[in-house]
Amino acid sequence: MAEIIEGGVIESFEEVPDVRVVRIRPDKWVEFKPGQYFQIFIPEGEETVKPYSVASPPSNRKYLEFCVKRVEGGHASNFMFNTEPGERLKMQGPMGRFVLQEQITNDIIFAATGTGISSIKPMIRTIFERGTDRQIWLFFGIRTENDIIYKKDFETLASKHKNFHFVPSLSRASEAWNGERGYVQDVMKRLIKDITNKDIYLCGVAEMVEQMRKIAEQLGFPKEKIHFEKYV
Repeated sequence: MAEIIEGGVIESFEEVPDVRVVRIRPDKWVEFKPGQYFQIFIPEGEETVKPYSVASPPSNRKYLEFCVKRVEGGHASNFMFNTEPGERLKMQGPMGRFVLQEQITNDIIFAATGTGISSIKPMIRTIFERGTDRQIWLFFGIRTENDIIYKKDFETLASKHKNFHFVPSLSRASEAWNGERGYVQDVMKRLIKDITNKDIYLCGVAEMVEQMRKIAEQLGFPKEKIHFEKYV
């Protein structure tokens, strides 16, 4: 049974429209693996719990970072969206088996949509903290340029590491956009031709993940090299 801990909100700020970063400093530090999540207890009304992936890497012991997308009418997301520094929250975790492998021996392809990026971000951070000469790809599907969560973080990482390839793909791009357009699964299929010695990690809405999983199988990825987590 995962441990129940309490913590205080220390920061809450807008990352992109309708997506907020909430940082919580736990009273007691709990070790977790990149990709895992915590259940956060939502105290307003009838108490409920909502899973949120930890977007900060395990090496950062100052706080647990959560990426929250506001859903219209969503009880949990609106509560989390409106939290302010000083508020106290109860959490249970860590949980989840969608985690980064201990040893990075292959090139890695990450593909995410929306706040599914919150599971992927600490994995990529941890890879480069450890150091690797493997090629690391991140395909990130979103609607518009204004929706690119953690854009500066990934662009900075790409500028520091030539083996990191950040490929955002917009489904509703403006005429001024010079990057990839269309659905992330189509972009990945077009750009990745050789799957030899590669692992693939998928995270996002269920429909995208299922399509990407099928594409990965069609490309020849062995099932044990396909790691995924679906969001409802």
